[in-house]
Amino acid sequence: MMICTIRSIPKIEVPSVYTSIRHKCSKSSNRWLERQTRDPHTKQAKTSYYRSRAAYKLIDIDKKYRLFNKNSRNIIDLGFAPGSWTQVAVERMKSIGLESKILGVDLINCSPPQGSHFIQGDILSRKTQEQIRQFYYNQDGNETEDIDNNHIEDKNLPVDLVLSDMMVNTSGIKDNDHFASMDLCDAAIILSLNLLKSNGSLVMKFYTGKEDVLLVKRMEKIFEKVYRMKPDACRDESREMYIIGLKKRKDNVTVQDIFS
Repeated sequence: MMICTIRSIPKIEVPSVYTSIRHKCSKSSNRWLERQTRDPHTKQAKTSYYRSRAAYKLIDIDKKYRLFNKNSRNIIDLGFAPGSWTQVAVERMKSIGLESKILGVDLINCSPPQGSHFIQGDILSRKTQEQIRQFYYNQDGNETEDIDNNHIEDKNLPVDLVLSDMMVNTSGIKDNDHFASMDLCDAAIILSLNLLKSNGSLVMKFYTGKEDVLLVKRMEKIFEKVYRMKPDACRDESREMYIIGLKKRKDNVTVQDIFS
């Protein structure tokens, strides 16, 4: 998932009420640790050598929508760290018996699993999106082209599947967390418009809120089939969901078409 850097603050005198707040935070942390200890997916991730329990969210989605197949050789994993989704992608493509090019992208540096690659960068940055483009075009021996070019022939687009488990650190303010989630989804959509082949697929995590319907409408302009899903591996109390777009349309849909 994406991590936002928090600036350090100077040491200041705090009122005694801080002791009570710290006690509450400690109780919250203890509840989180207890939940992690009892969580079956956390235990299963350890025994299966996945880097996190998030692997089972992608496994659930793949079971239902068959994301990994003979047509999904070039795969991008946005919000890569700690790398469990890429682990699943590498495993699935190996089980099919096909060579794949899997690229993870994240703000924080993280070593990629064997059989994959990694770029450290901000997906909201044009520079990072261009680095992703260059990775696939250079791998295929093609010349790179400007990412804003809306006239690139579809046969030259390099990516078959975009996965996004991105999320900023939650603030606890529902609307703020939702809108931050929508910004990341928009970035993944723009990347998909520029790099995803016809019939390619996009899977994104989002936090539910006021713009859910708008997100679905945007996806329906790009993909023939759009679904929403909350995998079994998601905790019941979580507001996270996943939107799945299958079979990118051959029409030359532009960024302006999507966000107008």
